[in-house]
Amino acid sequence: MKIKKMCSDMPDCRTEYLVTRNKQFFCMTIFFLFLSLSVKSQTVSVADFLGDRQAAVSLTFDDGIQEHYTLVAPHLNRYALRGTFGINGKFMGDIDDHFAPRLTWEECRRMVADGHEICNHSWSHPNLTAIDRRTLLVEIRKNDSIIKAETGVKPTSILYPFNATTPQVRAVCEEGKVGARLEQFGLGQRNSGCTAASIDTWLRQLINDRRWGVTMTHGIYTAWDQWDEPWVLWNFFRELAFKKDSVWVDTFSNIQAYVKERNAVTLTTRWCNNTLIITPALSLDSKIFRMPLTLKIAGMEKNRCMKAVQDGKNLQVSYRGDYLTIDINPYGSPVAVSYMKEKTLEGKTMCVIGDSYVYNHGCPVSETWHYKLATKHGMKYQNLGQNGNSIAFERDSIYGAPLYKRYSIIPENADYILIIAGHNDAYLVNGDIDRQKVLRQRLDELLKGLKRKYSGAKIGWVTPWNVAYEGFPATINIIEEMCRKNDVKVLNAAYTSGINPNDLVFRSRYFQGKDDNAHLNNAGHNLLMHWGEQFVMGL
Repeated sequence: MKIKKMCSDMPDCRTEYLVTRNKQFFCMTIFFLFLSLSVKSQTVSVADFLGDRQAAVSLTFDDGIQEHYTLVAPHLNRYALRGTFGINGKFMGDIDDHFAPRLTWEECRRMVADGHEICNHSWSHPNLTAIDRRTLLVEIRKNDSIIKAETGVKPTSILYPFNATTPQVRAVCEEGKVGARLEQFGLGQRNSGCTAASIDTWLRQLINDRRWGVTMTHGIYTAWDQWDEPWVLWNFFRELAFKKDSVWVDTFSNIQAYVKERNAVTLTTRWCNNTLIITPALSLDSKIFRMPLTLKIAGMEKNRCMKAVQDGKNLQVSYRGDYLTIDINPYGSPVAVSYMKEKTLEGKTMCVIGDSYVYNHGCPVSETWHYKLATKHGMKYQNLGQNGNSIAFERDSIYGAPLYKRYSIIPENADYILIIAGHNDAYLVNGDIDRQKVLRQRLDELLKGLKRKYSGAKIGWVTPWNVAYEGFPATINIIEEMCRKNDVKVLNAAYTSGINPNDLVFRSRYFQGKDDNAHLNNAGHNLLMHWGEQFVMGL
């Protein structure tokens, strides 16, 4: 770590520090003076992984085998997971290949459209350490070119054939890329000998060690390292989906880019006029290293809401107990972090609409965190929750019309509109791809209608918890996707709230019964007060 103390030329500012993070996790304590001259301290650091998760996993698949499209991708899509698929251009479309039927370019294009990464595995799969430089260049550049031509996306990572490489080979192959797979956990059975227990042990150790793990899979029923019990692999995908609060699952390129940015970024910090100014500096190529970085800021006054601004836009601030997190653009302008004015919400009208998360099932509405928030800040509050309501699907009439039809009951004078919904849709969607499309379409219709009819209101969405049921990961992913598309802020209750609907002890203490995985009791709602308050004030 390199720290350089610098003098500020601004009369209202104190001191500033230069903080550089290399391969280890570092943080810098900044001492400053308020106008009252009382001494305070903060720590500013870069989280190990995006969203301050404990660990990260990239799922990689070698050799461009057709089973990756017909078997693997559907299971990944079911759980809103993204994989990295290394292909060899020479063999594309060869369904009679003696090794295994290969992917077609059309199948690759569909996988890219679903968010998966198609990366370079060389043109013809030679041992790259055993060929001359000229042949090596052809193997890499020819494959890069055809992948770009066929999918529209130039590869930014490489999976080495046979995992064979040298420093000389790396210098050629990784030029213009975020990196290459250098370590891997063999995820197969015929050769790697994986069992459900061994995979679970690997994942638990990864989380305990706070590391990034990269799996390597080849065939399912064909090719190398086949599976005799493929359900073990599908169950592993399912387990990852329900650990997204602690494990970041993403493509190899995205996680590699984050890690290298994290290690290379420099943060200059200073206090000025009761505002913490954080200036990032990063010299990597922003065309390929384009991941946001999660900053952790500890030592701010507790139970006060914070505002963070970069490039003229409000950043979402999330509380993680003793510290807060924000996702920043490491190439952007300085980030200004300050305390919000306490009376921001006073006298405003907040309408909360949605399902039984809003109506509170069998308990009084007055116990909900949003009711308590409105009361605390002197807001006018209207609860439009409906037990059993859904976003997109018609149900029994007792559950009311779906939100995409009934949203217009919100009064036109609403200053804040909070939508809390998706739990019932997750059960209705399950793993049905067609129903996912319907949800996506009608959610888009709902958000566009809300923004058009209530153009002066501040609108936010709170997702359901990450219940261990098939439809929840995909439903939560669709909500986030559509909210991003329509520029509506979303608070991911599945991965940032600390609510665990899958733990019996937690449910017994904080839900409306030990078998309830949806409805919080009074104590459970109290857990969300400051979390929800920060979100609403930041809209």
